[in-house]
Amino acid sequence: MKPSRQPIPDLPSNGSAVSLPRAGRALFIALALTAMPGLSDVAVAEAATAEKATVEKPTAGKDATEETTTTAEEDDVNLCEGLFTGQDRVRIPAVARPPYLRYYKDPAFGTRVMRITDADTGEVFKPPYSTMQAFNADESLLLLYRTGNGRSGHVLLDGTTYELVRELDILPADLEEVFWSFNDPDTFFYVSKHPSDFGEFKRYSVSKDRSETITDFHDVCGCDTGDKHFKMFTYRISTDEVIEHPLREEDGWQTWTAPQAAPSGRQLWFQGKVLDTDLETVKVEHDMSKPFEHANIGLTHDGRDTMYTTVFDPSPNGCDDDLWGGVGHLVAFDMDTGACRPIIAEGDGWPYTTSGTHVSARAHKRPGWVAMSSIGYDSFDFFTNGRKAPAFLSEIYLTNTDPENHVVCRLAHHRSYGKSAEHGGYNAYFGEPHATISPSGTRIVFGSDWYDSGSVDTYVIELPAYKPPEKH
Repeated sequence: MKPSRQPIPDLPSNGSAVSLPRAGRALFIALALTAMPGLSDVAVAEAATAEKATVEKPTAGKDATEETTTTAEEDDVNLCEGLFTGQDRVRIPAVARPPYLRYYKDPAFGTRVMRITDADTGEVFKPPYSTMQAFNADESLLLLYRTGNGRSGHVLLDGTTYELVRELDILPADLEEVFWSFNDPDTFFYVSKHPSDFGEFKRYSVSKDRSETITDFHDVCGCDTGDKHFKMFTYRISTDEVIEHPLREEDGWQTWTAPQAAPSGRQLWFQGKVLDTDLETVKVEHDMSKPFEHANIGLTHDGRDTMYTTVFDPSPNGCDDDLWGGVGHLVAFDMDTGACRPIIAEGDGWPYTTSGTHVSARAHKRPGWVAMSSIGYDSFDFFTNGRKAPAFLSEIYLTNTDPENHVVCRLAHHRSYGKSAEHGGYNAYFGEPHATISPSGTRIVFGSDWYDSGSVDTYVIELPAYKPPEKH
């Protein structure tokens, strides 16, 4: 089985996986990156009566015929150097919404932060999601989602000045599903849901302001399977190969999610299990109470595929004899060995997992560094009662998951009500911060409704290790 394909140059093997279910004309997708240099691409998804398909995202260089690689930064920089690494409770000072495009110093943690959008009442500017990279490969551009007041779509900002570059004329399958190339700063990928090119997998060139079709999945997305069952399949862009397998409840699967490709491209993660690329062989089963918490697949400092997840309930088998059963703001599950390792947890003196916690392991140039954001939906009284708030309440924070160099630094209070917001008329979910780490790990973007102000803006934290490009 092969989807119809437009003639295009050969693409390098690095890629990612996209899952796109289609019910009627609705199209949604989910992604996991395959970012390891030199390893083959693999992608996964599911399909059924509302058939779900998977395609792989290439990471082509400027010339799509050349082999490109993704390399980690050649240094041992501690991104938390000089920042707040304590576990103390701190007050959340009342702060008016900061001015647009002017730096401010976070009053609790001392970091350098800037509001980089200027939303009107009822309007939203936000990073797409914590598991999706907002910056391009060299961090010269920044992609955000805009909605509210009768308009919606993606916008590009300058990655250094944060000024608007353009509004994008694209209609991706889901607002979260626009994927930057790991290597080519001019390129991102998406699946279109526009009626004229529905189901086409596209590559967009920023310099040309134009998209071209890589693969057409129109005949795959939305086709009735005839047996009312879902199916999952992978598509390898370098070989144009499709591997599919039934996705059925009688086999123990829930049919509302799709497998996610690991960064190495050698395996996939699905509902607490690691699958081989045949989509049938279970290589590892993780000791998870719930495999559907907020999480992000990434790499460890030494390049191992790992599921980084937030955990509220103890692992059934104790998370490798962890005293707290593997509960924590951040827990790592090795995709090769199945090992369970708490990283930010009560056993190390941190509080119980805060509600509304999200994980971002997108720093592919500094693997092992993970950004986090937490809300604390039941504790907004700390904004006004003058008492010291527990660690991670309304916070953006960062950790190095390398056990030999482990550190956690707390960066800023986002002051967002998220799903509890009542003003502005937009979908309150869009006020969740969804902090997203940049490829180099030196910047973190997040959204905030700033005390339920009636709008959502994007903010950027610039760490001391961030070095803006020299002006010429």
